[in-house]
Amino acid sequence: MPRVTRVPRQLNLATLSVLVIDDQPFFRVMLTEVLRSIGVGKVSIAVDGYDGLNAFSALRPDLVITDWMMPKLNGIDMTRKIRSFSDNALQKVPVILVTAKNERSQVDFARNCGIDEFLLKPISIKLVSDRIREVIEKPRPFVTYTSYIGPCRRRRAELKFCGPYRRFGDPLAIECSDEGILAAGLQSVFRAGCERVRSLTQGLTKSHDNIRAIHVAVTELNEIASELSDPHLSRVCAVLLAYLVLMNKSGKSSPSVIVTHLNALDVLLRTPVSQNAKRDEVLAGLERMMKRSRAA
Repeated sequence: MPRVTRVPRQLNLATLSVLVIDDQPFFRVMLTEVLRSIGVGKVSIAVDGYDGLNAFSALRPDLVITDWMMPKLNGIDMTRKIRSFSDNALQKVPVILVTAKNERSQVDFARNCGIDEFLLKPISIKLVSDRIREVIEKPRPFVTYTSYIGPCRRRRAELKFCGPYRRFGDPLAIECSDEGILAAGLQSVFRAGCERVRSLTQGLTKSHDNIRAIHVAVTELNEIASELSDPHLSRVCAVLLAYLVLMNKSGKSSPSVIVTHLNALDVLLRTPVSQNAKRDEVLAGLERMMKRSRAA
């Protein structure tokens, strides 16, 4: 089995180029913000596997971080195509797979398709940093064989390593997370999403064309609220989504109601989760306002 040593490099985040591939907008934004926060110099994005392959060939990044589950072409099949490239340099580019799957059979399947590392959800800044450092500073030898092309599937177990292991006797994963840092990053993305909705709302007085775009943006906010495990944020998003559906059916535009929801989200973000009573008051006030609005 031909085996080529990939030369370890000292990690220089400022000069590193990373291609992020994910079909979910909110996760693309979140991962991009995480990479930029740790100092990655160039971050490019692609919206699905086919878009990712085109961007990969054109940009020639140092590293690919891709989601597993995507429509049309998933992260596994895209990695297989990368490993079949005739360009040896592109063929050997490290690929980190983002997934919520951590069963041994699933990990083994992905490993056998040429993945370098796994990034288990929920991600954190530390986990992302650890994986990047692993593939750049400690790359595994690259193997080319009739039945397999990719990084060597065996590696020495390290007690300090956080993540899924490859050898049969190793534990599947070691938990390693920094939930506080991750939550702060998600909240930053959530605030940016709120500003996007606010901007879209400003055009509603002239046209209803933005209602669909607002609905999509609020749906993404709701997904982030779910990632944050914040029931108050989720409830406000759900109420706003229901209102947008009614507004679309009636054809009546009420930007002020949307802005009121955004103001409620802003107050909730600034109110610690521990202050549950105050957050309940914000939600109750919003729901009273919505009842008056429907009665009018």
